[in-house]
Amino acid sequence: MDIKEFRKQYLDDIRRNSADEGSDPESYFINKTLNDIEELGTINNYTLLPVEIEKRTGRSKQTISFDAWAEDEADSALILIASDFSNEMEKDVPLNDERVSDLISGMQAFIDEAVNGNISQFCDDSNPAVEFASTIRKKMGKSMTTTEIERFKFIIISNKKLSRQYHNVQRPDFLGRPVDLNVWTIERIFEREVSNSSEIIEINTEDFECDGIPCLKADLGFDNEYDAYLGIVPGKFLARIYRSYGSKLLEGNVRAFLSFRGNINKGIKNTIINKPSRFFTFNNGIAIVARAVKFSPDKSKITYFKDLQIINGGQTTAALASVLIKKESRNELETIYVPMKLTVLNVDENMSEEQLQKYNELTVDISTCANTQNAVRPSDFFSNHPFHVKMEQLSRRVMAPPVGSNLYQTTWFYERSRGKWEQEQMKMTDAQSRVFCEKNPKSQVISKEKLAKCYNAILMHPEQVCKSSTDNFKIFGPFIDGIYEKDADNINDVFYKKCVCSVIIFDTLDKLISKQEWYPKGGNKAQITPYTIAKMMTLLPENKDIDWILIWNKQSLYPVMIEELLKLAYFTHRYLEDKAAGGLVRSISRYISTWNDFKAKSYSLSDGFIRTLVSKEEIKDTEKAALRAHKFNSKIDASVEIFKLGSSYWMNIYKVFTKEQLLPPGDCDFIKNVAGYIARGSLLSPGQCKKLMKIVEKAEDKGYVMP
Repeated sequence: MDIKEFRKQYLDDIRRNSADEGSDPESYFINKTLNDIEELGTINNYTLLPVEIEKRTGRSKQTISFDAWAEDEADSALILIASDFSNEMEKDVPLNDERVSDLISGMQAFIDEAVNGNISQFCDDSNPAVEFASTIRKKMGKSMTTTEIERFKFIIISNKKLSRQYHNVQRPDFLGRPVDLNVWTIERIFEREVSNSSEIIEINTEDFECDGIPCLKADLGFDNEYDAYLGIVPGKFLARIYRSYGSKLLEGNVRAFLSFRGNINKGIKNTIINKPSRFFTFNNGIAIVARAVKFSPDKSKITYFKDLQIINGGQTTAALASVLIKKESRNELETIYVPMKLTVLNVDENMSEEQLQKYNELTVDISTCANTQNAVRPSDFFSNHPFHVKMEQLSRRVMAPPVGSNLYQTTWFYERSRGKWEQEQMKMTDAQSRVFCEKNPKSQVISKEKLAKCYNAILMHPEQVCKSSTDNFKIFGPFIDGIYEKDADNINDVFYKKCVCSVIIFDTLDKLISKQEWYPKGGNKAQITPYTIAKMMTLLPENKDIDWILIWNKQSLYPVMIEELLKLAYFTHRYLEDKAAGGLVRSISRYISTWNDFKAKSYSLSDGFIRTLVSKEEIKDTEKAALRAHKFNSKIDASVEIFKLGSSYWMNIYKVFTKEQLLPPGDCDFIKNVAGYIARGSLLSPGQCKKLMKIVEKAEDKGYVMP
């Protein structure tokens, strides 16, 4: 699929899906694109707020406009988002410098009017922009020392191609704050769809008035797949690269920057301002991972980083940048230096999928060990959990029943890594791609972020769903960990089908809400949907549950359930509007107190809906049967996988273990017997598989890596 084909398919999907939702194509495009880039971590918790106001002063007029906003707490940044959407394929008008400047001007005009003017002079007081402008004015503060907004980020999203004459120049500061511009055009959307790698940051130290980072290479004494260095980083250099790239540098960090409300961050800031000469001694330093580096001619300094990620020390880096932006340091950080530990993977070209996985795993391992200031749970690294591997396997094997006029079964394609659906088609012919899409419809692609959102609503955590993907995983991660600790075989066909049904419930309700007469354009669907589903789950009788099997078999909700959800959605809408009391539903929906209050509100499910519910005992019997079947299949699968490795593989393992005296003779002899069984064409019994795995674990505990 090339960019031209992708653009046509992309616009066709937008037109079709917006019609299904009852919304206009541009509104659907904005919501879809922001959802996609939220999954990448570019934004969190965005709010749709279409603003278009004409400001007239005398004979001059100015357009104040944007489409959505968000905040980046890690950067203390205000984010405004503007859309430039075209619903015509025939007119291929590119996005050029002039149009980009107009969109930026519209966003800057709003901020300027919010801070220095009175926007209510140009619109009705009931316009949500008035309340938002008031919020911005408060956050800006009276000076840089009291401000909560230290930078502005402007994001432009467009389904147009980028003009060849477009110049991506650095934007001047605005209202004394640095400005970031992020442009998402159809080319960039296409690249993200077909790639699961993050966009790479390349840093030349001389661009930040630094002639290099002094460092020493660590002699690890044995062959390794990476290099390690110890260095000393000028605080001013750290602050400047963070000023330029912001939280993009923290993509590998396990903890988001917590602002200066915490004691740790207050201590860092106090040392920077009042005791700069002691900063090196007091601070634990930073840990960095990079794909590649370059050195000065004498090899004493690093002058270039490719894909630099701050794994530990995000708080230190952001604190230095904050002090520099606010000009709180008398000598502009000239006397501050930070200890640095650097790991370089030495992958300079584009990574293969295998290399990328190895790179990500190494990043996670370093993060786990480096982040010791606060407790870090395995769920914090949930993206590498084996749960995703099992879900991917189940999604390829468990076929959904044909529905409607379809004569064939389809799959719900679980994306363990972003862009996998598109990547599968890259080497296919057009005919093969059509067959693939019929079997794996794009509308049935489930990302891990989407699953966490939909299932958390079922788990009755709507306040988490209304937050970011990261916050969703803080709840969903431990839930999955709990299942694994009890029995990993609980991740089976029945569980997978329930996950898919949670997506069907969420998406169906989300689409239907936008078509209701009571739902206002630009309403709070993102909050109403999870709150409605969670409320329904709390109202189910103690011994009853939803008929998950019926939803799976129909691949849709049954009419009585739809009717019940929509009545409850209206009740939810009225509650959230009243609770916000003219403020932002988006903000109040994130509080556990809001959910607890709504959960306590009296509401009765209809008798007709309750009659459609099934006994929990019946569901438990189904789950037990699925668990037994999955355990049996797992044992067979393990035996087959061991057999597929071959007799010579296990014989070589036996020889290595014997030569290195790695394990007791009895364990080594057992591996030799395994090789003999396989040579005779025999599969191992479940007991033999279990014993072999324990022997392998012993060897790995002693440092051996299985080939």
